[in-house]
Formats: sequence, C-alpha cells, structure tokens
Amino acid sequence: MEMKLKLMTALAFFTALFAHHLPLAIADHIRASSNSSAAAFSLPLFAKQGPGHTLLLEVHGTAPITWIQCRPCHPVATQYSPLFDGELSPTFRHVDARVCGAPFVPDPAIHRCQFHLTGPSGLSVKGLVSVDQYTREDGRVFPRFFFGCAHETWHFHNINTYAGILAYRAIATQAAAHGLTRASYCLFREADRQGFLRFGADADILSHPHYQTARILPGRDDGAHESAYHVSLVGVSLGGRRLGGVRPEMFAHRKDGGQGGCIIDLGTPLTIMAREAYRVRHGAARVDRAGYGLCVRATEAIKGRLQSLSLHFAGEEEEATLVVSPKQLFLMVDDKRAGQVACLAMVPGSRTVIGALQQVDTRFVYDLKENKLSFAPESCVQDTVPVV
Repeated sequence: MEMKLKLMTALAFFTALFAHHLPLAIADHIRASSNSSAAAFSLPLFAKQGPGHTLLLEVHGTAPITWIQCRPCHPVATQYSPLFDGELSPTFRHVDARVCGAPFVPDPAIHRCQFHLTGPSGLSVKGLVSVDQYTREDGRVFPRFFFGCAHETWHFHNINTYAGILAYRAIATQAAAHGLTRASYCLFREADRQGFLRFGADADILSHPHYQTARILPGRDDGAHESAYHVSLVGVSLGGRRLGGVRPEMFAHRKDGGQGGCIIDLGTPLTIMAREAYRVRHGAARVDRAGYGLCVRATEAIKGRLQSLSLHFAGEEEEATLVVSPKQLFLMVDDKRAGQVACLAMVPGSRTVIGALQQVDTRFVYDLKENKLSFAPESCVQDTVPVV
C-alpha cells in the first residue's frame, strides 16, 4: 500500500535580506505548478472543481488543519485559482457541531464546527471544519478527508497565489488513519524541479546503509500544537567536536510552564536554537547585520574553514546524528560595507526548531505507528522530475 503526492514548492524565506529557494514536491499523479517562490501544493481532492482548477497551498509543518478559502469568503485574499465551492462536490459536507472537538469549537446555533487560526503579521482565519471524499488514481477511496473551509481571511499574505495552508503533519496523520503510517520527504534547492511527498511503503529509505533513527516524543501542552513532531536533542558538535558548553537540559521541556523542547518543522525556514545553546555558538569576529545573530566576513580563507554542525538526538539504543553541512548552515549575504558575509542560518528562541534549510539533502521518514524518525543523507534532486 502506498501513496505519492507531487508538490512543486520553493520554501521561500520571506525577508528582504535573502531569497533562497528550497523546492520540495508533492502530488498524487496530478501536476502542480507555480511561478511563485513560496511553498505551493496541489491536492487532487480540490481538482474536482473542474478542469484547470488547481489550488496552490503554502506548506506549514505544524498547522492544526489544512485549510482553503471557500465560497463565500469576506474578506478574501486574491488567489491563483477560483475559490473552492463545496456545492460542486456531491460528497462535501460540514462537520456537525455534535462531533466537534478541540482545538475546534462547536457552534450550536448553526450546528457546525468552527475553527479560528491566528499567525504572524496579524493573520486571522475563520471558517468551518469540513469533510470530502478523496479518490486515488488506483481507485482507493478515502471517504473522510478533513480540512477547513475558510470564510474570513484577515492579513493572509499569500502573494496573490495561495488558496490556503497545507498542514503537513495533519495530512500525514490522516494518511496514517488509512494504514499509511509512514511519510517521507526530501528537500532540495533547484527551482525548476519537483519531487515527492511519499506515504506508506513508498516512504521507506531504500537500502541506505547510513540511516539513523530518533524517537518521536509525545506532544506536550506547552504552546506547541499537537501536530508538531517533538524529538529529544541532547547535544551539538561543531566540525566533529562535541561542544561541552551545550548540555541536554538546554533543550529540555520547561517545568515552569515555558516552552523549551525541540521540534522538527517543515514550515519554519531557519532553525531556531534555544538561547542558552545559541550563545555558546558566538565566538568568531562578527559583522553586524540586521536580522542575523552571527555574521563573519566571507573571505576565501573563512569559507574554507566553515565547519559542519551536528545535532545529536536520543535514539532507541544510541544517538542519532543529523549533520548539517556549511552550505546549509551559512547564508552568503552581500553587505555594502563589509562585502560578502557568511551569516549563521539560525536565530535564538525559547524553543529549538529544526527548520527547512537545515533539512536540505536529507531524507526524512516519519513512522507514526512506531513513533520513529529516520533520516539519511541523500542527493534529493535525484528523486525529482522537471517542472512542466
């Protein structure tokens, strides 16, 4: 049993300081295309609206539900395709308030299940939790695919393209409910290629001798949504040398009600490192650059000495180590005063989040049945097809 979604995406870092593209692809034998620079995805379910009606969604790793703008929607953000119209699908319906559960809210007055999501820059999305039937090309029917129909979208900065948000883990969880308990992806840089988000047996790391496995921890009520993948980060190495000043407790969940902990998020562009551990990294001669915590002059000598960073996770029997190459660890930025500078592609925060840039050229496989995360280095562009 397997499932393959094709998604053409470039995970753009929406900042004026740089514009690096990380294409990942997803789809189920339906071509997705986009001229934009942010995450874009096409789901076959929404293709039932008619020929050429493809909805592009921005990828978010920890959103609680996949949502799209639906008719009617006021206010509405301009998007690439017409709004989704549930009346065009005979299997579409709204979820009844009597079976509505957290984090969604029942509305007895209209007998519907409501959702309200907020986000950066004032994002506010309100709508109804809905369900529709999804039929794969092989004829297998998933009768209950849940998603949100948004009828109000405030400050949805979708660059006049995206119809909504793809909640990666929510999709994986629904696939697992149909027996597809493994999901994998492999991020790459080339903007003219598209790869795949794979489910089931198709998601295995194929005969890779160097794959490693970390434990996926239970979610906690600490501010991260239950859709976040929690892992146990226990140490950091620089250039193969363990940093003694970085201790496991720096990444532990806070008992005082704070965040802490470590999650892996496809939708976060840059890694966020716990402040205590981030401060240990500072030590080189720095160049001040707005938006970055650490930058150095990118002379040829410095470029030759940039080292890899290794993140050590708790595994079943031994540690699992994710090696981040200098190419994924530093961003080259042009500075008017200092010339080209190399800036550490990490920012400090209260919780450690392994972001998309640091996941490039690594195959990640999530086994939701066994609560395991396996990963291995891979030239991810080899598992792609041209964008057509």
